[in-house]
Amino acid sequence: MKRPRIRNPLWLVVLLWLGLLNVAEAGLRIYYLRHAEAGHNVVKQWQEKPKAQWPAYVGNPDMFTPEGEAQVAKATKKLEQYHFDFIAVSPIWRTRHTILPYLEGIGAKAEIWPELAEFDRFSTNLTSGLALPAPSPNLFTGGAVIALPAPEQPYFTLREDDRKLFKTGKAPLQLAADLTAVAEKTVALIRARFGGTDKSILLVGHGNSGRLLLHVLLNNSPAWKTPLVNTGIWMVEEQADGSFKLRLLNDTPVAP
Repeated sequence: MKRPRIRNPLWLVVLLWLGLLNVAEAGLRIYYLRHAEAGHNVVKQWQEKPKAQWPAYVGNPDMFTPEGEAQVAKATKKLEQYHFDFIAVSPIWRTRHTILPYLEGIGAKAEIWPELAEFDRFSTNLTSGLALPAPSPNLFTGGAVIALPAPEQPYFTLREDDRKLFKTGKAPLQLAADLTAVAEKTVALIRARFGGTDKSILLVGHGNSGRLLLHVLLNNSPAWKTPLVNTGIWMVEEQADGSFKLRLLNDTPVAP
């Protein structure tokens, strides 16, 4: 599409101010969607009541809460305003089923990325400045094999090069090293496929894994410490020098 010829300099200023005239091509955009609220997210809310009174979803990471089901419906509508050239999803149930209605609606297929899976502990050593050991030798080979239920196979595909969950070490520094390696591998995969392009890709994952990925993409910008809300979206855009800038956090635009 050709850009309009602007004969009046005043209109040029107005169009630039409004953002209607792009003077530079957009870079790669990485969108990240956290899964909808599942039963494990609400355990604290029910701890004061006897377990006999707990609904079936409480404590179950493979079942949405009523709020989570509503979030899935809203997220499906929200995503319809975007166009994605590629979608990658954590192999965990709650992430697959957050994006599944969207995939069914548009007739798309997403790729399962083990690197987007969640982890239980979030190590403060990521920003401590301490020297980290080498990643565990079986980090990407020691986890469980990923299997897709037959009804979901039309909407997800497994990556040929990695069909296992990662397995981190337990010691704090080893955990930090392993988690950093997982996030760095994710970024390397993205750069290898899409770096330097104007593509828009969507990653569907978890709270901790999404924050860790921001930590690596933004070179330890304070933004990574912000908790990610369920079905909230963040987005970063690649710059000419290969770095990334945060443009959206929990669905809220970020000032330049």
